[in-house]
Amino acid sequence: MEENPLRDAGLLKKLIHLRESDPDSFMQMVIGALKKNPAAALTDSAPSANKLVALESLMRYFQEIEGYEDCAFIRDLKQRIADESKG
Repeated sequence: MEENPLRDAGLLKKLIHLRESDPDSFMQMVIGALKKNPAAALTDSAPSANKLVALESLMRYFQEIEGYEDCAFIRDLKQRIADESKG
């Protein structure tokens, strides 16, 4: 099984720095990655509740900047995760 690159400590440190130093770029990067591979959000080993909390935070950001197409994508992804967690 291929190792998840998001488990790399160096990458995580850089992402945390980007989130703190340039939150707009960080959020754009996150939504871009999710749109490119939404299945990764479904198959990631993180608990569904954690995924939903993170997506809600992302949704609030895009609501604030009136990125409603991104909000619709996030809403649909949240629904898919919720459906998957039900079994």
